[in-house]
Amino acid sequence: MKQIRLNLYIEFLVVAGLVVVCGIAAFQRNFIWQDDLTLWQDVVEKSPDKARGYNAIGMHYYKRQKPDKAIPFFKQSLFLRPEYGIGHNNLGLCFLAKGRIDQAIEEFKRAIKTKPLNGMWHVNLGIAYWKKGLHELANKEIGLGKALRRRYKQG
Repeated sequence: MKQIRLNLYIEFLVVAGLVVVCGIAAFQRNFIWQDDLTLWQDVVEKSPDKARGYNAIGMHYYKRQKPDKAIPFFKQSLFLRPEYGIGHNNLGLCFLAKGRIDQAIEEFKRAIKTKPLNGMWHVNLGIAYWKKGLHELANKEIGLGKALRRRYKQG
């Protein structure tokens, strides 16, 4: 009887110890998940050879109107994955924001080459053409982008 109670006591201590350890680990992970920047910085630290983390950090800065800070992250994502359409599109958005229209056009074209049915990328290319004064090309790309977005119900 005493042996059974001792075994139950030991099992309880082991389970309680695991709960405490897991609880502490979860608590520490909350600091990493406090915002999108710290989360993606942790991803990049742990997986520096993956493009997605760099792209996400770039988007963090782009959304806060900091294209100069975003550009190096998009370039790193494309260095790691040259055919990463999302990275090309996002780099194009930064170039567009900086007034570097020719570079934006090239990045949007590269994005479209990877995924020709992405309507938003055609719209972005059209906007860049418009800003360059190429209104006929702009209307064509924007029209195509809208049609693709309707056809494939893209966000």
